[in-house]
Amino acid sequence: MSLEKLINIPKELKSNPNLSFYNLVKEYYFDDFSELLVYDYLIKNCSIHNNWLLFCEDKRVNESWTIEKNFFFFSVYYLNNRNKKLYFKRFTNKDKAFSYYIYNEIVSIYNS
Repeated sequence: MSLEKLINIPKELKSNPNLSFYNLVKEYYFDDFSELLVYDYLIKNCSIHNNWLLFCEDKRVNESWTIEKNFFFFSVYYLNNRNKKLYFKRFTNKDKAFSYYIYNEIVSIYNS
C-alpha cells in the first residue's frame, strides 16, 4: 500500500521539482484508496496540511481541484477551464476538508 507516498507527493515534489505530479500519482495509486483512508492518515499526521495548501496555491493548470482557507472555514471545489466552481463544499473541520480535497485531486489525476 502506498498511502503514505500518495499523501506526501507535495513534499516529494518540493524536494525534487523535476518530478511530475501525474507520474507520481500513477505510480503510487492503489485500488483501495479512499477518502476515509486519507482522513485517518491526516488526523494522525497533522503536518501534512500545509504541504497540500502550498501545492494547491502553486499549481499552474487551467482546471483542477482547489482548497482555500477563509477565516474559520475551508472551501473545496473543482475549478473548470471556464473559471466556474463545481462540486463546491465548505468545511469547518480542517481534516475533513483536506481529506476531501486530497482524495478528489488524486483520483481526478489518476483517472485522467
